[in-house]
Amino acid sequence: MPKNTGPKASWSDKEVEELVLYLHNHRSTAGDGGSFTDPTFNAAAEHIVPYLKSGPQKTGKMVKAKWTALRKIYTAIETYRGLSGCHWDSTSGCSVQGKDVEAVWEEYIKVRYTINRIR
Repeated sequence: MPKNTGPKASWSDKEVEELVLYLHNHRSTAGDGGSFTDPTFNAAAEHIVPYLKSGPQKTGKMVKAKWTALRKIYTAIETYRGLSGCHWDSTSGCSVQGKDVEAVWEEYIKVRYTINRIR
């Protein structure tokens, strides 16, 4: 039987921006392994309340899930940037142009996504 997880969070760009800024400003609260604690995620959820555009108010659990997803994206990009012949910059991303380059990017993301789901 599927577990009822409650309402789904809907994140605006401003909420994500404020979340990242809040966690950056409170990075000293992260433990030795670099993980934030539940009280920090709860406080971050309270911090972003004024930026809510749609959906339910974010909970600490929703904030933690979003942060985990953002970290996975960041790790995938950083790993991709380190590959020979691959490019990424903050302005134009990986500049995927042409079918060959697009195929490389799609295969990379597919493999990274599969590996992260297994872990």
